[in-house]
Amino acid sequence: MKPEERMTEINSEIIKITLLSALSNITIGLSIYAKFVADGEAFLPVLNNESVVNSMLILGIPVWIWVGYKLVTLHSEKATLLKSLE
Repeated sequence: MKPEERMTEINSEIIKITLLSALSNITIGLSIYAKFVADGEAFLPVLNNESVVNSMLILGIPVWIWVGYKLVTLHSEKATLLKSLE
């Protein structure tokens, strides 16, 4: 695969993973809000259910960690490709 093609592929992956990152950030943010701020009076009734909130944290945090790892590796590969193209 040519470096230019891989660069396009990396940029596409970064965009997809950034969207996944936004979803995990929203999930974590809502669950933290429900757990520590709302005190049983959340603006969404589902956020008053403690098992739902805990599930959101259990699912959101590993995705958030994976997204961070994946973005670092993709940006690192992108930087290496950019240096090789110079």
